[in-house]
Amino acid sequence: MNSDKGYKLGIIGCGNMAEAIIKGVFASGFLSPGDIICYEIKPQRAKYIEDNYHVSFADEISQVALGSKRILIAVKPGNILEVLTDIKKSFKSGFNSIISIAAGVPSSFIEQVLENEPAVIRIMPNTPALVNKCMAAISRGKYASDDDMEFAAAVIKSLGEYIIIEEDLQNAVTAISGSGPAYFFLFCKFLIRAAEKRGIDSDIAGKLVIGTLAGSGELLKSYNPDADFLIKMVASPGGTTQAALLSFDENHLESIIDEAVGCAQKRAKEIQAAIEAKI
Repeated sequence: MNSDKGYKLGIIGCGNMAEAIIKGVFASGFLSPGDIICYEIKPQRAKYIEDNYHVSFADEISQVALGSKRILIAVKPGNILEVLTDIKKSFKSGFNSIISIAAGVPSSFIEQVLENEPAVIRIMPNTPALVNKCMAAISRGKYASDDDMEFAAAVIKSLGEYIIIEEDLQNAVTAISGSGPAYFFLFCKFLIRAAEKRGIDSDIAGKLVIGTLAGSGELLKSYNPDADFLIKMVASPGGTTQAALLSFDENHLESIIDEAVGCAQKRAKEIQAAIEAKI
């Protein structure tokens, strides 16, 4: 590996989200294969990433900090302390910076472990990054610079869209946009199942539901986002849509959704508390 800090981005953990980031920055032209060095604990996954994206790989986590100014941490929250401990061996505050996409891990935790006022950017992306339709939230750590923020934003911009928020909202964002795709997938699953019960072929049902979801999303985006207006556009008084909406209301759909989001947010807070208790 290159040991003169010549890489623009180091990536620790090469799961689906890291792969989406690699694909995105290459497709946008922001970075090229020679700009990235990675570390991945699973040999088969490392070989897959190396063969398909031609990025360099480090033998140890500490080498990523030696080889790159920016370090993207894309591991499970439970592994974050071990990863940070290894990074610390060669991390230089004032030069290196951290971009973390680990859910439930606050910047303050990373700052405390690495010491010496490290620059940290926290990001919550979501899985539509796999098709360049990411919606991400970016938060700035206490010691991060404008340059650190600009780099992190450029990485995420290659995957879709982002907003900048205060970090104390990250657990709520995790429950909305981080987990949100699964909510829509579940609704689609049930809608497809309802179509099948009414005699519609499963392939046709899938096309109907997926096409409706995609089109509705684009329509909602264009109205920025006036959902009530669009609901009225579809639902005629006394019509079929109104009958379905009345059923949703009678079965307290809003309360169900609010409670589910609350459970996701609570779990994010529990993960954060467990992480913080480690030091």
